[in-house]
This record gives sequence, C-alpha cells and structure tokens, in this order.
Amino acid sequence: MKLLSVIISLLFLVVPVVIFADSVQVYDTFDNPSLPGWMKVSGNWQIINGRLVQTDVNEKMAMITIPVHQSGKILYQFDFKYVKGAEDDYAGFGIHICVNNPSKKRSWGNGKSVLGWITWDPKHYGYPGLFVQVYKSDSSTDMVLFPGLFPNPSPLVAGDMYPIRDEYLNPDYLNYTIPVKILIDTKTGKGKFYDPANPDKYYFSFDLGAPIRSGDYFSFRTNSVSVSIDNLKITEVY
Repeated sequence: MKLLSVIISLLFLVVPVVIFADSVQVYDTFDNPSLPGWMKVSGNWQIINGRLVQTDVNEKMAMITIPVHQSGKILYQFDFKYVKGAEDDYAGFGIHICVNNPSKKRSWGNGKSVLGWITWDPKHYGYPGLFVQVYKSDSSTDMVLFPGLFPNPSPLVAGDMYPIRDEYLNPDYLNYTIPVKILIDTKTGKGKFYDPANPDKYYFSFDLGAPIRSGDYFSFRTNSVSVSIDNLKITEVY
C-alpha cells in the first residue's frame, strides 16, 4: 500500500497538471475621461461621474467600439441605467459582439457581428412594448433579424422577438441600475441571458442555429435614448 502511494505521488510530480482559469479580456470601470482604447463612432459618448454616458437622445445610431478578441465561451457583464429619452415611445439599446471589420462611421450595421438589442416600441409592436431582439450584421449597411430565434406562439412576434415579462415593466425600474450578464459559446451559437433580478438564474436561453465567427471588437450602441454604463467585463470562460 505504501509503495502504491509513493508511485501515485511520483506520477503527480512528473505528469504536468493543466489548470484552466477564466481569462478577463476587458475590464473597464470608466475612470479615465479620455476613454483609452475606445473608438467613438457616432453619438456623444463621455465619462460622467465615473460612468460611460451617451447623451444625445436624438441620435438613432450611436455607437462606441473597443478592440477585444472573442472566441469560445464568452461572458459579457456590465450594468446600465436609463438617463433620458424615449418620451415618444421609441428607443433601443444593445451590444455588438464578435465584431470583424467594425464600422468607423455612423451606420446601420457594424461589420460582421451579432447584435443583441432591447427595443422599446409599443406603437409598432404593441404589448408589452419592450422586446429582446438578435440581429446578424454582415456589413455597415446589411443587418437582419435572426428569424424564429425565440419560441413564441404569438403570430405578432413570430419568434423574432422575446417579450419582456410584465414584472420587469414597472416604471420605477427606470431609476435603477440594471446588471447585465450574458454567456455565449461561439463554437455552438448557444447563449444564456441571466435574470437581472437574480444573476444566478437564467432569464432565457437562445440558439442562433450555428457557430458564431470569432471577433476582435465589441460595441455599445443606442437609439434615441441616453443611458449610462459601467463595470464592463468580458471574460473567456473555461
């Protein structure tokens, strides 16, 4: 028995043990007013009270981009807060992930990328007015919704959008800072959006139907609304 223990101990000494640790690719708390590394593409982006803020509520295609490699399982985390805008019942906010050949000017699309988008448009889409959408961008001018992404019996939605549940539509939430946590596997195209009220629970899962091409840039964008953002963290998960 002692001999066996010695042999096992020697094996641990001579056989390399590989330990995989998560790798943080970006962590920005927006303390530097010069926004090092970021490219202001459109809109009015600035640091206010230690948060990244897009202040122009009239800009429909505001965007800001940072270089960061994204491949494999990627965890995106940040928090955002409504500042102003959307009084006309129209607004949007989202992130472009796995961006290649990013746009350097005001544009509809953003190179080859995937856009996760929250849209507020009750006049056009009806109740509940707030929806999650996912777009596929192929260039600065070519971007379309992923069809049938979310299972939904409603012919109005037709699976192209995911309605936000009633309990999250309390106007008081406009005064809150909302945490965002999204896990995506680029090799499978599958992802999970965590519940802002409970970051240990999934709000919903989705499947893009195919792998996502690895990318080297990440972007925030807004439409007709001012939001503030902080604590951006992009992590490769092993």
